[in-house]
Amino acid sequence: MRGKRRREAKTSNVILLVLGLFAFGFIAAMTVIFCVKGSVPDTLIQYTLGAGGVEALLLAGIKISKVRAGDRPGEEEDTHG
Repeated sequence: MRGKRRREAKTSNVILLVLGLFAFGFIAAMTVIFCVKGSVPDTLIQYTLGAGGVEALLLAGIKISKVRAGDRPGEEEDTHG
């Protein structure tokens, strides 16, 4: 049980890390495009970063619902009869 809980925590951390790396890379790419072209695709930036924000909000909602349900890390469920 304990390994499964650690894996779930690692999964959400990995998702957040990937999301952060993508946002960093995207912002760096848009900066380079601005320096080269003199303009950036505003709509693309708005929707890309907006989708990342929605993903982060969904992860926060999942975490909050688990805490409210009493599914706290460190507590083990007794499944042995």
